[in-house]
Amino acid sequence: MLMIEKELPFELTEVDLSNKPDWFLKVSPYGKVPVIVDDGETIYESAIINEYLEEKYRNISMMPEEPIERARARIWMDYCTNKYLVLSRKLLVDNGNEALQIENKKKIKDSLIYIERECFEKNVDGPFWLGSEISLVDLHYAPFFERFGAFKELFGVEWPEECTKIQNWWKAIQERDSYKMTVLPTDAHVDLYRSLMRNIS
Repeated sequence: MLMIEKELPFELTEVDLSNKPDWFLKVSPYGKVPVIVDDGETIYESAIINEYLEEKYRNISMMPEEPIERARARIWMDYCTNKYLVLSRKLLVDNGNEALQIENKKKIKDSLIYIERECFEKNVDGPFWLGSEISLVDLHYAPFFERFGAFKELFGVEWPEECTKIQNWWKAIQERDSYKMTVLPTDAHVDLYRSLMRNIS
């Protein structure tokens, strides 16, 4: 999404992670995706790739100019990585344990309400995380919110009624060409999570 938003030319190569080719392991020592090769150098981990591309290719800026606003953006990205994603993974790990899943769903609801109140209710400038312009923060969250439909189908997770502004944000993301060109259908996420849960169990 970021490369499309920044209008950077790129070639996409899909990798079967269950049968990783030798060339891929040479490019990505951790055997993880995504990974990019730029000017002969390899960079992996999504957030690090995005920061790298933002710093190197300044044609279209995706971060605020003011240091305090950039810090706030990074705080929200950190919240995604260390709070929201941790809670989401618990749904997979605790699948089959009804008591734990009730608690997990409550914590996800509380997390979404926190985002609604601490970000979107205080944001009067536009639909995106930082206001009127899409940013790295939006792109950091987008792939994980794309999976929300799978959480609903597999675990019965619902959008909290209070979170109307987050839903407006999600509608705005879905209207972006960068999302339309990279979206993975809910069915694909459901199949992936079912496979992961089989491996966990």
